[in-house]
Amino acid sequence: MTLGPLNTNIGETSPPNIIIILADDLGYGDVGGFYGGIAHTPHLNQLAREGMLFTDFHSNGAMCSPTRAALLTGRYQQRLGIEDPLPGDWQQKGLGAIKGIASEDLYSTPTIADYLKKSGYATAFFGKWHLGNHPDANPRNFGFDTFRGLTSGDGDYFSKLDRYGFPDWWQNEKLSFQEGYTTDVITDNGIQFIAENKKQPFFLYLAHLGVHFPWQSPEDEHLEIRKEGTDYTSSLPGAASKLGPHPPEEVPETLISMIESLDRNLGKLVACLKAEGLDKNTLVFFTSDNGQYLNYQGETWPSVGSNGQLRGEKSDLYEGGHRVPAIAWWPGKIPAGSQNHETLASFDLLPTFLELTGQPFPDSEGPDRLDGQSLLPVLTERGKVPDRTLFWRTPEAIAVRKGPWKLLEDREKESLALYNLDHDLSESRDRKADFPEIFRELSQLKDSWEQEMDK
Repeated sequence: MTLGPLNTNIGETSPPNIIIILADDLGYGDVGGFYGGIAHTPHLNQLAREGMLFTDFHSNGAMCSPTRAALLTGRYQQRLGIEDPLPGDWQQKGLGAIKGIASEDLYSTPTIADYLKKSGYATAFFGKWHLGNHPDANPRNFGFDTFRGLTSGDGDYFSKLDRYGFPDWWQNEKLSFQEGYTTDVITDNGIQFIAENKKQPFFLYLAHLGVHFPWQSPEDEHLEIRKEGTDYTSSLPGAASKLGPHPPEEVPETLISMIESLDRNLGKLVACLKAEGLDKNTLVFFTSDNGQYLNYQGETWPSVGSNGQLRGEKSDLYEGGHRVPAIAWWPGKIPAGSQNHETLASFDLLPTFLELTGQPFPDSEGPDRLDGQSLLPVLTERGKVPDRTLFWRTPEAIAVRKGPWKLLEDREKESLALYNLDHDLSESRDRKADFPEIFRELSQLKDSWEQEMDK
């Protein structure tokens, strides 16, 4: 297909390169600078100074697989049957085909890579897939020309073994081990792809394992690493723990080292774009797939990372589970040093890229209809995203967000609460008795949305 002019109203005549950098389990309070974390993140801070920082950006899920499905398709993950993380055991052949991204529903659902490939882009995925281990679920079947990385939910950062002790590092459809620390390897693969495709538009999706467990810093290769044939599914400290080689008291410091490694690699990638003269025609979007663990299994691992002033953590539908750091960078197009406070989400990226490349949107009543909205007016500060209601759901809870109001139902505790996030970001005061009409409205919206998702 011939590449056409952009529908951006910003004077661009050739399509930009697009890079998504997705961190794993990076919390709202993990990153330095605006987000207030104690990790030293100068490159992320610089990206924000040169681009746009988001204060109210959300992952569509509170755990890995659901967010990844929504991000790739621009749709609620519930439409695709992925509401929980997919199990990571490769030995359960067909798992992804039974429940996950290889289902017939998603085979017929175009991804970002499918759309951009049709528009003439070279496409690559490097990193953590976690949308099905079955060969039918390989990223190459979903619009990516090139894939290198892991298919399961986590892997040793050095030996590249999954938690069941099986090799899990692929080059397209074949196992192909790469030496090095995973965060470095993913970035180096991305830089090589840029060098090979710099004369044509490209879409690069870097889905980092960092900073998901096993909690291993770049300096930890001398410690216990996973060995083939050993089971690493234990959540207890020790040599065969899925959480890594460190005792609980060393985890916070190790996590900081992992965050700083992620930051260095971001800096290396941006430096590559600048050195190749590609920075002014490349949109980079950085975010996380969900919030951070504050602890793991209570007092077993009592301290992990930070979600700042937000309540809750990964897997929760309090803000700490899904409000995440996010930065967009496109020198000369996105105003430097800008901040945006609108409520946005992962599934907004696909419609953004469709508008950016001048592609028509799917029929709003058709089978591929999008749930996300284009962020292009936001990125260029030429407009806002239309008012809307957003939803999050796990098997244990559901949340509804409209303006400053958030309804949260905890189905395990059989409780419903209403929060005003403009005045109570830490979700400490239930206002349903004070605002019964808003409570009823959001409850009705919740019921209607669930009926639609569960058809």
